[in-house]
Amino acid sequence: MGPIRTGLFYGALAAVVAFVAELYFLFLDPSEVAGWVLAVIGSYRTRLSLAVFLFLGILAALGMRPVRLDPDASYRSLLLRDGALAATVVALVVGVVLAFTTLLQATVLADDMRAYARESAPKVVSYVNGVRDEIQQRRREEGQSPEEVNDVPPPAELAEVEESFGPPAPRDLGRSLANFVLRAVLLGTVGGLVGLLRGRSKTGPHGASGPG
Repeated sequence: MGPIRTGLFYGALAAVVAFVAELYFLFLDPSEVAGWVLAVIGSYRTRLSLAVFLFLGILAALGMRPVRLDPDASYRSLLLRDGALAATVVALVVGVVLAFTTLLQATVLADDMRAYARESAPKVVSYVNGVRDEIQQRRREEGQSPEEVNDVPPPAELAEVEESFGPPAPRDLGRSLANFVLRAVLLGTVGGLVGLLRGRSKTGPHGASGPG
């Protein structure tokens, strides 16, 4: 497959991840989920999904075999071109999905997100502050100084946690679009680097390195 079709294939997989990561509150019942799970999802889902997007972009670049050969270009440069294009397509698909889900969260799904935030925030605050108290108690039992005992993050506030789990403001759509561009640049660059590294050991279609 060419870079666009390859990018669309892996982009579709990334789109599924993006939908699940952004619309997770539709699939979770906070009353049946442990507080630590809710805390982990709230804190790390964005980072984990970004890692998955990056991984899929790399896979798209690794799966490329140039199909449009140029006699004036080296095989390495063709791998760089197609790897960068395939990874960029993955980023474009993800960007469209994330912009769409942000719009949904800010409008038609805002009430669902608020309901999730109201129900999950108390459990997250209880878990986080419980861990904080356990750390302080353990330090006291170990005979550490008061400064070391109190060297912990401030207690979690219910209002802050509920706000962080709540719906984005319409203006956040602009931030999503800005991240869209940055993500495309990042994945495109990574895809190009993967193609370049592959080109160091690859040979052209006739068993010899391309010119240049």
